[in-house]
Amino acid sequence: MSRKVLNERYQLELKLGEGGMGSVYRALDLATNRDVAVKILRRDLAESKHARRRFAREARAAGMLNHPGIVRTMDFVDDIRPYLVMELINGVSLRRYVRRERPDVFRLLEISDELCDSLAHAHDRGVVHRDLKPDNIVVTPEGRVKILDFGLARVRIPEISHLTRSGSALGTCSYMAPEQAAGKPADERSDLYAIGVLLYEALTGSIPFTADEPASILYMHVHEAPKPPRSLNPDIPPEMERLVLQLLEKKPGQRPANARVLKQLISQVRRALRGEETAILEAVSLVPSLSHLPAATAMPLTLQALEPAPGDAVSVLAADIPNFTLFTRDRNPLETTELESVLIDELEHCVRDHAGKMLDRYGTRIVAAFCGHDHGNRAILSAQTMRSRVQAVLSRYSLITSPTVSAGVFGGELPKRGAGDSWEEMAKQELMHGAARLERLSRKLPDDTLVSETCLGTGNTMATEPLRSLFVRGRREPIQVYRVLNAG
Repeated sequence: MSRKVLNERYQLELKLGEGGMGSVYRALDLATNRDVAVKILRRDLAESKHARRRFAREARAAGMLNHPGIVRTMDFVDDIRPYLVMELINGVSLRRYVRRERPDVFRLLEISDELCDSLAHAHDRGVVHRDLKPDNIVVTPEGRVKILDFGLARVRIPEISHLTRSGSALGTCSYMAPEQAAGKPADERSDLYAIGVLLYEALTGSIPFTADEPASILYMHVHEAPKPPRSLNPDIPPEMERLVLQLLEKKPGQRPANARVLKQLISQVRRALRGEETAILEAVSLVPSLSHLPAATAMPLTLQALEPAPGDAVSVLAADIPNFTLFTRDRNPLETTELESVLIDELEHCVRDHAGKMLDRYGTRIVAAFCGHDHGNRAILSAQTMRSRVQAVLSRYSLITSPTVSAGVFGGELPKRGAGDSWEEMAKQELMHGAARLERLSRKLPDDTLVSETCLGTGNTMATEPLRSLFVRGRREPIQVYRVLNAG
């Protein structure tokens, strides 16, 4: 670099490393007198609009995240050579840590557990890493695990999601999930597959698939089964092998549903290895359906991970902050990202607080499913709670908007599903369109929740009034739409 100080603030001191997108330097922040890490886009890529957009996407993705297990991004400057400023982490890569320390099974489970916490935080905000590998994970001297490099992250934000094309195989091929290798969309379960590869390598000393050509490795990820880890290292406990092979399932629906479910499985394996538990759940689908609970049974929040069966009734909630782009138009990108992250946190907490399951997020728009006893009531209460929490956040930022949160709840029965199809996917396919129609209609009725008759079961306690009939895709007859009277 010809300049020793960037933007009259960041004094470059030592080059720490170089990657595909740019170089990383240790620098002194002259404004705070703190050491930071500065990642600068490569000179030959600075002329490429695509490379600049991808680099900005990394900054935007990392800027949405605030978790002790994820390297924090503090600044992004779109200069002649763009750069982003991150916290400086002292530590070694997971690859070097494993080779040097040779961690035992319990330490590997501890590392995986920390990765689950970090990934759950990212996934909740619509960020899928897509390039998780030992070189993108740092172990600090205190033993803390931190994830970095979100350069290939898929972010469900309208203005940048088009940069992560589903028709391209992105990521490091040795750790790439089969759906990525086949050029299909990646989701949170793709990151869990990468954890499976990390564990396989740490336990056996080799990655599941090796070949001379990257294309051959991609083919093997899609079509070939990995050798059982115990065939390479007989000292691996059977419970650990089962966990790794479940993470390496070809079909995403046969892996743990998300990072939180994986965290539960890790806890079970840990207890089994200590002799505290004799059976390990092979799959979440073994859990009985909530529909068998008596109607009077209270719905504890811990039951939200249980799976409904085909034919069970569920409710899908679609909610949005429709005027978000209008009232943040004059704010800088990092301020907008911070506010968006805070608001998304509130929306998703409201879903989890009412035992709901997040299905999708696109910007500030979320889709969630509620199953089991009182599913319709809980979906409506979730929307009502969202309004009060979002209003509280906006008041702190001196922002006023109407409607605060638009919301629609659509209910129906789950159809039969094929092997590998999750109940969440079936709920999205069957009910999300109806919920989205009601959410859009609710924008004309500020801060009203609109619901379909099918989600107002016998246990409904909400005061409602008929609003209108509406045709919804997949329904031959119009559905009756109700307005919740106490939704204010």
